[in-house]
Amino acid sequence: MKAIVTVRLPRNPDHDPKNKKTGKCPLFKAYSGAFTCTDITGQHHSYIDYGKDLEDIKQKAQARFGHVTRIEELP
Repeated sequence: MKAIVTVRLPRNPDHDPKNKKTGKCPLFKAYSGAFTCTDITGQHHSYIDYGKDLEDIKQKAQARFGHVTRIEELP
């Protein structure tokens, strides 16, 4: 199964929703490569993950990021 997972990161005091900053996504700081995000200071970020079912994907996301906002199944 494939899904879009949206997680919430800790609040960033530099976040200004009317002046969003583009750059490397904070979810993927440890990875080399260009994972561009159009709101790097925002709290909510999404990524695609795979698992045997939605619960499997949710458990992996919670273990890695804590709060899971939403998971949306993809075809």
